[in-house]
Amino acid sequence: MAYTLNQIVKKIEDYGNQHAQIKFVLYGDVVDHLSQGEVTYPAFFFNMSGVSILAKQITFTFSLYFMDRQIENTEEIEVMSDQLLICQDIIAFIRDNANEWLVSENIPMEFFVESEPDVLAGVKADVTLTLSSINNRCQIPV
Repeated sequence: MAYTLNQIVKKIEDYGNQHAQIKFVLYGDVVDHLSQGEVTYPAFFFNMSGVSILAKQITFTFSLYFMDRQIENTEEIEVMSDQLLICQDIIAFIRDNANEWLVSENIPMEFFVESEPDVLAGVKADVTLTLSSINNRCQIPV
């Protein structure tokens, strides 16, 4: 049985909620939620940034955002370093062989610093998951 999008999102949310250092997990638009001010840090946001159907596969690309508030006395590099470690932990969960998907070998990452609504620093990772897909019209309900 292949995972549905809902099941994939739930599994990634569960990974975030299981991590001892992550205090807030959300699938959805990062910017909209940050502006509402209801976030406890360190936070993990993710959203789907693309999907493709191949001959016998389907790929989902997710953007993962790991962030924390940069307190005045905290070095920016310290916050980024901590968030990179958390990011690596979540990617290890996602890469677990028990999952029914394959994870891209190369995961592009970039660091960021935001000043609105809080001074935040963190890392963004783009992860592509590939799942088997029958792509058989006989599977379509009538």
